[in-house]
Amino acid sequence: MPESLVVNVRTLMQPLTGVQRYTQELLNRHPDLPRVAPTSGSEGFKGHLWEQFQLPGLVRGKLLWSPGNTGPLSVPHQVLTIHDLATLDHPEWFERKFALWYGFLLPRLASRVQHILTVSQHSRRQILRRFGLPEDRVTAIPLAADPRFRPCTPAEKEAYRQKKQLGRYVLAVGSLEPRKNLRLLFEAWMAWKDRPEDLELAVAGGAGKVFSSIGFPEIPPGVRLLGRVPDEDLPLLYAGAEVFVFPSLYEGFGLPPLEAMACGTPVITTEVTSLPEVVGEAGWYCDPHDAGSLVTALRALMEAPDRRQEMTQQGLVRAGRFSWDRTAQATWDVLLEHSRRNP
Repeated sequence: MPESLVVNVRTLMQPLTGVQRYTQELLNRHPDLPRVAPTSGSEGFKGHLWEQFQLPGLVRGKLLWSPGNTGPLSVPHQVLTIHDLATLDHPEWFERKFALWYGFLLPRLASRVQHILTVSQHSRRQILRRFGLPEDRVTAIPLAADPRFRPCTPAEKEAYRQKKQLGRYVLAVGSLEPRKNLRLLFEAWMAWKDRPEDLELAVAGGAGKVFSSIGFPEIPPGVRLLGRVPDEDLPLLYAGAEVFVFPSLYEGFGLPPLEAMACGTPVITTEVTSLPEVVGEAGWYCDPHDAGSLVTALRALMEAPDRRQEMTQQGLVRAGRFSWDRTAQATWDVLLEHSRRNP
C-alpha cells in the first residue's frame, strides 16, 4: 500500500505535544510510508497556506492521511485524525484568530474527508454529535505509552534526582493552555498548609510567564519550574515523582497520566472528558473546579505510602492494556481499507 498513500507530516514541524507523539509513534512503526511536509520556514500561517494550496498537488490519486487535526479542504480522498474539539467546544481558551480558523476549517473538513480517526470514545461522540456524521465515518483508536516509560530502580531515581538537584517532588506536566488547569493546581498547592517541608511541586513544560498568564504574579513557594524537559528525560522524571497530578479540564485522550502510570507513579486527575477511559479505576479523581478536593487527594496520598504502592500496581496493570503496536495496526487497517476506495 505505501505507493498509494501519503502522510501529511506538517504537524511534526511543531513543538512536541500529544499530537506529535502520536504521529511519530505510528510512523516509527511504519517507516516505509511516504511523507510530505512544507519546507523549513513554513510554520504557522504559512504552513496552513502550504497545506491548503500546495499539498493537494502533491498527492493526486493517492490517499492522504493527515494525523494532526488539519488537512486540505480540496482533498476528499483523505483520512483525517481529529484529536479533540477543544477549539470548537471552548474557543475562549485560544487566541481569537486560531479559534476562528479552526471554527471555519474543522466542520467543512469533517464533512468532506473520507474517514475520521480519533483517539478516544469521548472524542468520537463529540465529533459525531457536532458534525452530524454517520457512525461508520469515525473510528476511535486509543493511544499508548511507549515501552521506554517503565518503572525505574531506586538507584536510577536517586541518580536522576541528584543530577537535576531535585528532592522529593509531586510532578505536574502542563502547558500554557487554560484547559490544563494549572491555576487550580497552584491554588491547591498554596492552600495545602501542612504539606511536608521537603516536598516540592515540579512543573514541566511551563515557562516563567505561565504564572502571570493565569493570575499568579510570581512563583508560589515550593514550586520548581523545570521548563521544557527533553523527551528522553521524561521516563525518569515521571518515575521519580511521589505523585503525578493532572487536573485537566478537557482532553482528547490524556497521554501524561498514562505515561506516569506506566512508570509506576500514582496519578491524581479529573473525571472529565476522556480521562476516565485512560485512567480507569487506577487513579484518584478530584474536582477540576475545587482546589480543596485536590488538597485532600494530595494529603491523603502523601500520608499513605501503602495506598501509593497499591495505586502504583493498579496503574501498571492499567497502562499495560494500551499498546502503540496495536494502535499502529488498527490505524494501518483503516488506511488500507480507504486506500482501496476510488478517489
